[in-house]
Amino acid sequence: MSRAPANCFSTDLDVRWSDQDLNGHVNNAQVITLVEEARVRAVLSWSGTSPSATTPRVVRAVNTLYDEELSYGTVTARVWISRLGTTSYTVCHELVQNDRPCVYSEAVIVVLDPETRTPTPISPELRAQLEQQQPAYL
Repeated sequence: MSRAPANCFSTDLDVRWSDQDLNGHVNNAQVITLVEEARVRAVLSWSGTSPSATTPRVVRAVNTLYDEELSYGTVTARVWISRLGTTSYTVCHELVQNDRPCVYSEAVIVVLDPETRTPTPISPELRAQLEQQQPAYL
């Protein structure tokens, strides 16, 4: 069953043949690359710019659950925001293949001050963009 809310960002990603390991499924490290690509595409869609073009950000933590194997072919990625803090926010990702949710991942993103490279409060503009990507039930 999908964890993604109805208002999530959705995009299709192509798994490369070389993304598979000897077991014939997508290597776990490559799954994280797919998650990252989905997040970058979501940010481009939400803001019209790349993730670091206006506000420096870093990944603080990633937690990934592998519910089913991914294999060669197309993967649908769904992305949304689950939490907004003072200096960080959580991005949720779901990778679906053949109508089956296979991977769920959460990444905590920290906003940085461009001069000091230390955590800084989320700007009102960025907060407004991110709030629009949260599920209606939050």
